[in-house]
Amino acid sequence: MLADPQTITIDGVAVSLPRIKIEGTKTTYQSADGLHRLIVSYTEAKGNTRYLVRYEEDAVSSDPISAVNKKVSADVYLVIDQPSFGIDDTRVAKVCAGLFSLLDATMLGKVLGNQT
Repeated sequence: MLADPQTITIDGVAVSLPRIKIEGTKTTYQSADGLHRLIVSYTEAKGNTRYLVRYEEDAVSSDPISAVNKKVSADVYLVIDQPSFGIDDTRVAKVCAGLFSLLDATMLGKVLGNQT
């Protein structure tokens, strides 16, 4: 089991995410104000294990059309599909590290600018 609480630091601000729910192979962590959530889970099917690490952040923002305040959410997640044999945890960790190094500010800026 992961540590409780988890902490995510965004733009220099640390957000504490205490564990609020365990449902089988899915655990949810949430900030005291409810605006930040971390979901960690896994499922097994067809000889693979699928791991999910998902961060969700809510905000209340004025709709530019109606000027009505609405709750909006941004979600960022990592999904790993690992076969039951042939690619071990060490290799998957190295592949993740490679992907994380690729996703620097320049790359993310281009992706968020609709470049493919």
